[in-house]
Amino acid sequence: MSLDAKIVLLGSQGVGKTSFVVRYVRNTFQQGNASTIGASFLAKKVMIDDYVVRLQIWDTAGQERFRSMAPMYYRSATCGILCYDITSEASFKAMHSWLLELKENVDSGLMIHIVGTKLDLVNADPSKREVPFETCVAYASKYLSSGGEDGFDGSEACHEISAKDDEGVEEVFEVITRKLIEKRRMIEDNYQEQQARRQTIYVHNDEPEVKSGCC
Repeated sequence: MSLDAKIVLLGSQGVGKTSFVVRYVRNTFQQGNASTIGASFLAKKVMIDDYVVRLQIWDTAGQERFRSMAPMYYRSATCGILCYDITSEASFKAMHSWLLELKENVDSGLMIHIVGTKLDLVNADPSKREVPFETCVAYASKYLSSGGEDGFDGSEACHEISAKDDEGVEEVFEVITRKLIEKRRMIEDNYQEQQARRQTIYVHNDEPEVKSGCC
């Protein structure tokens, strides 16, 4: 079976969105990538369980002057990844405006994950961290569980990665892909259940009428 998924990355300029995607798709890292203009597109095909999943990844520009172009990329997305730099509290606060924009313009079924980048800087010098992981988890629990999910754990949607050291990058997309597959399976199971119910009703209504008579 196959599944197509469109994933869009959003976040401030310089948080490392391009490095993140390039590390995942091409397994390379280049220091100081040029700023994205509008958006760039990369694709990767992965096999998980019995599904072939084609990931279409859109890396959007974080510069304010390109922000008006973002809706053309995220409106049909399956998953949105909000990125911030864990050494920059300002980038974390700026991320909130992207979340509000997604909620206002995209279907409520959109999957959203949050990725903190540049973990290598904190591994080398813990004093550089400005955003504790627990802060991200609390944020996700507050703003991503608006659908009323009972027992929602914000850590399910939060990640920290290093594109430079290739730490946590693969895991982000694997978690997202497995969730998308599970969502597809639920849709397919519901469809099969509805079809079976309709067939049962049809057979029941088609039963011959039993007439009673006397003598």
